Amino acid sequence: MERKDDYEILRRGGFAEVEMKKLSQLRKQYTEQEKFQEMVNYRRLEFVRWLVSTGRLTDQLV
Repeated sequence: MERKDDYEILRRGGFAEVEMKKLSQLRKQYTEQEKFQEMVNYRRLEFVRWLVSTGRLTDQLV
């Protein structure tokens, strides 16, 4: 919520300065968590690719 337009919209909606700062922090935390989760998912896919490429994971039923 770094854009001035966002703050202005919130201000018109009756939010206090402290509330706007907390919302900004929450947005930042959510964005960081989202990026971290994307990285975790990517690493998991890399691991699955490695399992397939080394023959440790196949679509064959044993």
